[in-house]
Amino acid sequence: MTRVAVAVLGFIFAFNCVAVAQVRRSTPDTSAAQAWTAVQERRFGDALDVFVVASGADPANPSLAAGAGLAAFMLGRDDEARTWLERALKLAPGYADASLLLGEVLYRGGRLQDAIAVYEGARKHNPDTMLFGEKIDQWSREAERQQGLYESRGTHFSVKFEGPADEMLARRAVEMLESAYWRVGSALTVYPAQPITTLLYTAQQFRDVTRSPEWAAAAYDGRIHVPTQGALDRPGELERVLTHEFVHALVATLAGRNVPVWLNEGLATVFESGELAGGRTLAASSDGQSPSLTRLEGSFGRLSAADARTAYSLSGRAVQKMLQLRGAPAIVMLLQDVGRGVPFASAFQQRIAMRYEDFQLIVARE
Repeated sequence: MTRVAVAVLGFIFAFNCVAVAQVRRSTPDTSAAQAWTAVQERRFGDALDVFVVASGADPANPSLAAGAGLAAFMLGRDDEARTWLERALKLAPGYADASLLLGEVLYRGGRLQDAIAVYEGARKHNPDTMLFGEKIDQWSREAERQQGLYESRGTHFSVKFEGPADEMLARRAVEMLESAYWRVGSALTVYPAQPITTLLYTAQQFRDVTRSPEWAAAAYDGRIHVPTQGALDRPGELERVLTHEFVHALVATLAGRNVPVWLNEGLATVFESGELAGGRTLAASSDGQSPSLTRLEGSFGRLSAADARTAYSLSGRAVQKMLQLRGAPAIVMLLQDVGRGVPFASAFQQRIAMRYEDFQLIVARE
C-alpha cells in the first residue's frame, strides 16, 4: 500500500521559484543573483550563506531576507527561517511570497493560530491571491477541530484524539510509536530529541486537513496525521503506517526539507516493518516504463495510485541498494551532509562512494 508525500512543500518551492526571475531583475547585486541561482539548483546551504552576506550589505532589501528565509526553511532551520521572513515582512508588509512561507513555517511548528493570522494579514495586501483564503478556511477548520482534543502521552510522542471512544486507539498508537522510536532509532543510531505530535482523524477529516491524494494512508508535515477508521481491526497496518511517518520525522531532524523524496520515502518504506521491504514487486509506471530516481526527487502527491506504487517500490529498492553498498551509517552521514547544505549529488558521491548518475543506472538494471 502506498503512503503520502505532502504536496504543499513542492508548491511553496515552485511558487518561490516563479518569483526568482522577477526578484533577480530587481536585485542588481551579483551576489544576490548567485544566491537565487543556488536556490533554483537546490544548493540551499550556499544560498543561505550568500543571502546573509548580501542582506548585511543591503539590509533594506526584503527579497534578500525572504531568500534567506526560504533557504533556512529548506535546511530545516525553522527558527532562523521565521526570523528572516518576519524581517522581510517588516520591510514589505505586502510581500506575498514571504507571507506564504512564514505561514507554513508557523503551521508546521504547531502555531496554527499564528499561521492563520499571517495569512489573514497577507490576504488584505493581496486580495487576488486565492491561496491565502483557501488556506485560512482549511486551517480554521483544523483549529476548530483541535479545540478540546484529548491527549495520550508517551516519552517521545503526544497523540491527540477527539473523544473517549478513541482513547484505547490513542494509547495503542503511543505504544507503537515508542516501539518504532527505539527500533528505527537503533538501526540508524538517531533518536529525535523533540516530542512528536500525532493527530488522529476520521477519514473525511484527514482528507479535509491534509489535502492528501486518495491513495495516501497518512501524512507528515512536522506532525503525523493518521486516519483511524477501522485501525484497531488492523493493528499491523496501523503500526506500519505510524512507523513510516515516524521515519519521515527522523529524516527531518537530520536533513531538513532538502532530501529527494525517493530517499525519504525509500527509507520509510524499508524501515516501516521489522524486516527490509525487499520482497516487493517493482511495477512499471502508467507509461510502461520505470521512472528514474531523478524524476522521483519531487513530491509524489500528484501521482496516480499505480504510479505511486511504482515510485515507492523503486524508492525502497534504491535505499536497500545503498544499505547493501555502504550500510546505514553512510546514509545517516549523507542526510547530515544534506542538512548542512551540501548539494545532494556531492554528498551522495562522498558517502556512497559512487556518482549519483551511476547509482541510478545500477538501480534501473536490477
